[in-house]
Amino acid sequence: MIALKIILIILAVIVALFLLLFCIYFFNLDMKLIVNVIAPILEKYHDKKKHDQYV
Repeated sequence: MIALKIILIILAVIVALFLLLFCIYFFNLDMKLIVNVIAPILEKYHDKKKHDQYV
């Protein structure tokens, strides 16, 4: 009986993780995070950086 509960819990965790990852993939949330959060931080850093060579 206990083994069945453990298997059901593991199965529920796997299904929940799959649904979470599917939503991230379907709505392209990883790229939206990069564009809206990470890119501005990187742009601030690289804009302040001194350049050795100008093109």
